[in-house]
Amino acid sequence: MTNSLLPVRRVALALAAAALLPGAALAQDMPAAQDLIDRYVEAIGGREAATAAVASRATGTFSIPAMGVSGEVLVVRGPDGAMTTQISIPGMGEMLSGFTDDVGWSMDPMTGARLLEGAELDAMREQADRLYEVRDASLFESFETVAERDYDGEACWEVKYTTKTGRDMSECFSKDSGLIIASITTQESPMGEIEVVSRIGDYERFGDIMVPTSVTQDMMGQQQVVTISSVEYGDVDTGLLEPPAAIKTLMGGGN
Repeated sequence: MTNSLLPVRRVALALAAAALLPGAALAQDMPAAQDLIDRYVEAIGGREAATAAVASRATGTFSIPAMGVSGEVLVVRGPDGAMTTQISIPGMGEMLSGFTDDVGWSMDPMTGARLLEGAELDAMREQADRLYEVRDASLFESFETVAERDYDGEACWEVKYTTKTGRDMSECFSKDSGLIIASITTQESPMGEIEVVSRIGDYERFGDIMVPTSVTQDMMGQQQVVTISSVEYGDVDTGLLEPPAAIKTLMGGGN
């Protein structure tokens, strides 16, 4: 899941903003956003572990329940921040996306091979940065706690961010655990802007890091579910980060 993820953390897209219900907290009663971020970083394993430049490989499943579609997901990240996400669905083929040498790209049976530009590239570049894992202040124009929420019965604080590239996003930090349990973003896509709400949970420890193993994504009225079963660090085949031939051609490196 930017990540990511951890990149896997980042396979999160969705629509139902109503899932986050208005709270009644007064501004002066809300904790500072930086305090919530600091608590989150501590909860997942600490800044040093979260930003370590090590390769990782996460595997799991991907499904669209309403369509009866399911398949496998693989997310590989290199020590330099390069990453590749592969979703394989029987009968539909592979959906690939990645970030290589500051180039964002994607390839799937519907849109073919393409290089990302504009807001799509900005978002992928931000999430590839190791500092994104700890929501480092250097990546944002501003961030603040804006509301108290109740998310699926769990109380949380909503923090709104504006990135250096002007992208707005919100995350909800659990009052109980300090972990991020939801996010709301606007994603650029070939179809234009899509509002996305992600439900994030079932954190498990892999190595030194706590990783969410369940991400439910709602967008455009459709629900997608990513479940992570394993995460490996260090001894990873970084050859999996190699872009496909069609992408290399677009990058100017084709044979």
